[in-house]
Amino acid sequence: MICGPLEFSTERLDAHQVGGEDLEFLEVLFQDERVTATLGGPRDRDRIRDDIGRWLAHWDAQGFGLWILRERELENSVGWVMLHVTDTGGPGVEVGWTIAADRWRRGLGSEAGAAAVHIGFETLGLHEIVSFTLVGNVASRRVMEHLGFTYDCETEHAGLPHVLYRLDHTTWEQHRNG
Repeated sequence: MICGPLEFSTERLDAHQVGGEDLEFLEVLFQDERVTATLGGPRDRDRIRDDIGRWLAHWDAQGFGLWILRERELENSVGWVMLHVTDTGGPGVEVGWTIAADRWRRGLGSEAGAAAVHIGFETLGLHEIVSFTLVGNVASRRVMEHLGFTYDCETEHAGLPHVLYRLDHTTWEQHRNG
């Protein structure tokens, strides 16, 4: 099995594989209603602990998963980015991200998303990556388009209407070199 890196860095971010040491940060993140408005609502400590267990099991099974993002300038965690196996849009791998609300509109989601897409295509050898969000989540849709994803269709995820975007390896190569 080809595995993704447990850690990576971008211009402003350091990322590490999620773990139990991230519980307190995730608890704060998942209590912010601005953040959780597009993630199914706030989560309590037990749910987050279960989420960490699922995310680590995904790492064990797939060799990639969720990374916690730390902004070097602030020296604290500011969000997460993930590559995750999904059935939404058909069997495949999705990229997703969440940034703390006080760090929105600084390009951190795009920076983290670009790094995860690069890992997906260059390290894991994926041919296509999908991304999806609630129909009204304009900010995430802009990030997807900025990364080169194109709108595919409306779909349902977790019982709610979402939009699905796709990016194949060839289009990604053209987008990043163009």
